Amino acid sequence: MLVEPPNPSDSEGDLLPRSVLVVTAFVAASTLAAVSLLGPLWLNVIQHRTSASVASQAAGQDLVDLLLITPILVVGGVLLLLRRDGAKYFLVLSPIALMYTGLSYGLGQEWGNPAYPGNVERFSALFLILIVAGLVLTIGSLSLFRPEDAPPFRTRSLRLYVAAVSLLLLMFAAMWAGELVEVISTGDVSTGAYRETPNVWWVIRYLDLGVTIPVGFLALFLLLSRPSRAYPLVLLFFGFFVTLGSAVTAMAFVMLVRADPTLQPGGLVIFPLLTAMAWAGLLYLVKQKIPWLAGRRGKAPSGGV
Repeated sequence: MLVEPPNPSDSEGDLLPRSVLVVTAFVAASTLAAVSLLGPLWLNVIQHRTSASVASQAAGQDLVDLLLITPILVVGGVLLLLRRDGAKYFLVLSPIALMYTGLSYGLGQEWGNPAYPGNVERFSALFLILIVAGLVLTIGSLSLFRPEDAPPFRTRSLRLYVAAVSLLLLMFAAMWAGELVEVISTGDVSTGAYRETPNVWWVIRYLDLGVTIPVGFLALFLLLSRPSRAYPLVLLFFGFFVTLGSAVTAMAFVMLVRADPTLQPGGLVIFPLLTAMAWAGLLYLVKQKIPWLAGRRGKAPSGGV
């Protein structure tokens, strides 16, 4: 059997050509920006088949997609095009968030309810692009990392951080699990959100209880037990926490501004705290890659962003 010799134009260890990752990053950025601008945040061309409350949540999601995730993809694509090592630290932050957005927008519609007219199905290709781009960037960005990229970690501070985030994740899980029990027992939740939009309610609970929260605990376990070996995977997970946490916090504040009756008061506390902890965790993971932060500690940056 013939074995194809390695391509000298690609870095050793890369699973996908860098040109593919560059194109994917730019396509994902332009698609995400289009979804954000065409949705309820601004033009309202994309009309979701859902309630006004969920439309407000979509506006919060679109805001973060436009102002945070789209620039991350653009910067990552440009740095990769310039063959800068820091590109991977941007690209690894976005893949799971892209898949989550594509799935939640594509599946979380009240398709059978005539009270919610809309045209969201016409834009299904955009949501599929986000899901596929997330898959490509997951494989491609992880393969850009090398074992020596992992910085050293202090065990004591790491344990304190893991304990704090675990507590917040448990509070988040308890809040959703409580709603789940309430729906099973009474057929609705106290805010009436389930009765208004049961389909999106189940989609979000399945994604959060089945993906987001377990991914959170997996990331914390790997960070505590194998921080060096699992470094790129932990970055992937924390990128998801940062982007999703920022989006959920934006949703809560949009709902607060619009006096949405389905807003849970606990969400205004738990979600911002989770978001702040996610950003703190991400900064902790990459601080030695940022020259001015590494310089303050008297250490030379390794593979600076």
